[in-house]
Amino acid sequence: MPATDPERELRPATLDDAAIVADLESRRDPMDPRDPILLRYWWQMEDELERPMRLVLVHDGIAVAFVGATHDRWMDGEKRFGLVRPRLSDETWSEDRYAELAELGQQWLRSEGAETAVARVREDFPRELDVLGRLGFRENRRMPTFELDLVARRNHVLEEAAKTKDRLAQEGVLLRPLSEESDPDRFQKLHVTMVESSRDVPRSVPKHDLSFDAWQRFWFGNPAIREDRFWVAREGDDIVACSVLDSPVVHGVPSTAYTGTLRRVRGRGIARALKYQSMAQAIAVGYTRVRTSNDADNPPILRINAEMGYRVVAPVIELHHPL
Repeated sequence: MPATDPERELRPATLDDAAIVADLESRRDPMDPRDPILLRYWWQMEDELERPMRLVLVHDGIAVAFVGATHDRWMDGEKRFGLVRPRLSDETWSEDRYAELAELGQQWLRSEGAETAVARVREDFPRELDVLGRLGFRENRRMPTFELDLVARRNHVLEEAAKTKDRLAQEGVLLRPLSEESDPDRFQKLHVTMVESSRDVPRSVPKHDLSFDAWQRFWFGNPAIREDRFWVAREGDDIVACSVLDSPVVHGVPSTAYTGTLRRVRGRGIARALKYQSMAQAIAVGYTRVRTSNDADNPPILRINAEMGYRVVAPVIELHHPL
């Protein structure tokens, strides 16, 4: 990708480029197309909460290459990780061009003071994995992507949703969408629950807790998140668990964006019941499949996925490269 060739000159990507970059990612995997509205939203969140860099190469109005890099606003004394996301169209693919994109991302991270570059690539993209391996990236952990066939599993999901909801009601735990919650402090209570449960998600790259205001913008400014598809569990005055469906705006596969519970209520089947409620609702909406991604080191949620009938699509491999 020589810099002297004007047709291959990368330029800074703006929010208005999100649509063509989403199309680039969709061409890469038509079975899991990227929603352009959501990509623009994630870029806006990166601009607000992180330090991002984005470059795009456009030819005849079509994005043929993209590289993004981001990192948290690091705290003193913590290890400095940064993410790099190279993307290259099949039409212009070459190992050298893909490697150059990855190197551009790493160069920017070095200039920012990052210590480790992180790339996340699905196992069924061997070309990218091979190039990153040659650049020195090494596998650190795996996060399987699962898909649930809502047509084949319809009866099971609906039956379990009804049974688990009734059982928990007898224990004093009520399951309902957030839109049906009248508690004036519901968002503050939900914030506490999600922060506590998020701290227990296995990860190698540290994730900072969001302040209440940032958390509220992150979740409820998201055009894919609807309060009537955001299931919560209430016990007494507390919201003790949640499971939320991410609904694409333009196109894409709906997914479970998050499921979590307070530590003190774990082991009672509340997360399992919430996922069944969410999937029953997805069936009612008319979705035929739903995806989710969970870390391979999270056995409880993996057991729930297996019982519900999720099948593995492909693991997302997280690779690290010291800078």
